[in-house]
Amino acid sequence: MAKKLITALILLFAAFATDAPAKVYIDLAAPSRRALPVAVEEFRDLGTASARDKASRDAIKKELYDAVITDLKFSGFFTVIDKKANLEDPAKSGLTVSTTNFKNWRAIGADALVKGGFIVEGDRLTVEIRFFDCVTEKLVTGKKFSGSVRNPRRIIHFFSDAVYEELTAKKGVFTSKILFVSGSGGNKEIYAADYDGKNAVKITRNKSINLAPQWSPDGQKVLYVSYKRGTPAMYSLDLTTGRDEALSNRPGINIGGMYSPDGRKLALTLSSEKSPELYLLDLSTREYKKLTDNNGIDVSPSWSPDSKRIAYVSDTAGNPHIHVLDLSTGKSKRITFKGKYNSSPSWSPDGSSIAFARSDGARFNVWTMRPDGEGLTQLTFDGDNRHPSWSPDGRYIVYSSSDKGGSLRIMSSDGTRVTKIDTGIRGEKAPAWSPFLK
Repeated sequence: MAKKLITALILLFAAFATDAPAKVYIDLAAPSRRALPVAVEEFRDLGTASARDKASRDAIKKELYDAVITDLKFSGFFTVIDKKANLEDPAKSGLTVSTTNFKNWRAIGADALVKGGFIVEGDRLTVEIRFFDCVTEKLVTGKKFSGSVRNPRRIIHFFSDAVYEELTAKKGVFTSKILFVSGSGGNKEIYAADYDGKNAVKITRNKSINLAPQWSPDGQKVLYVSYKRGTPAMYSLDLTTGRDEALSNRPGINIGGMYSPDGRKLALTLSSEKSPELYLLDLSTREYKKLTDNNGIDVSPSWSPDSKRIAYVSDTAGNPHIHVLDLSTGKSKRITFKGKYNSSPSWSPDGSSIAFARSDGARFNVWTMRPDGEGLTQLTFDGDNRHPSWSPDGRYIVYSSSDKGGSLRIMSSDGTRVTKIDTGIRGEKAPAWSPFLK
């Protein structure tokens, strides 16, 4: 089976090389899929390292290797063979087919092999990576990437995205990022990290309460709620320029904002008139349009990918439940009828599912359902789990858990393959997964 699949992969890349119609060899919709055993060789230092900078280069080598392992395991397509079983010395083998002894790799059970090398030139890091088929003894694909010497992992993530797309014909999420809130420093600040939790960076530093971060559709801005001027207002932080702009600061609360899929409008909750209601804010005209008008509290809007509907939370029926508003008709439909508290709706990228958190008592768990409320599926069962957010490809959901004061976890969209994310920051909550990033 493994030989057939590897051979199929080779045919796939041959098709790309000859401009033949692309064929998908890893079917993401398949009910079961055998993980291929892959070996990863330690990266070779292709430069001339002096004794003075050898330690820093060794650190880069380790980080490159660790990032490859993380990405391969996360994909679910591969099982990684312990490097202690490797029979080849990376210092003596090359990066080409002719300099690779595939018999040694097959001897340890490897169907595929990843090896690479790097060069450090000042602040630039250039990495060459090869993906080989050990059965046919052929190069499947090779890539070269350059970037900052301070972030070797990101270079590997670009490689992983490229390989993933070639194998599946779908974009990978390895270069995507996750926003979250943490109060570990005494204030609630917003952070951004790689999908695997590494390279966490604080992006707000106003020493106040900052909540509910959301990405703009292009991934260039972060929308968030802040109390830095005393009352909750909506702000947009441009990650490229550092410009921090107040988008909505009306009397009362300004919370729960989310960009429309085209980035031209905001859905948010305002209480400037009476009870908190949903509004649309046109970002070009700065005009507000009221969407709901009732005696309840309407919060947490989430846009459908086609911009035609908004899922939100309302307590008009007593307990908080999920409703869906049709923007063309202005009519809302309640779609949850169980649970004491339903919150945080998040629409999947393909529009087929809504993830949300439900509590039947003291603790919350993550569920999914279709936009009509049917197909209810509970995904988490242990702990207190909230704030689900979909990956841009719809294969995964990130959420916050109560474990040890707060942490983030990623699971497959069916609730399997749960991975705890280590950001190095305590008390992570309210995650938001980015769109595909360039």
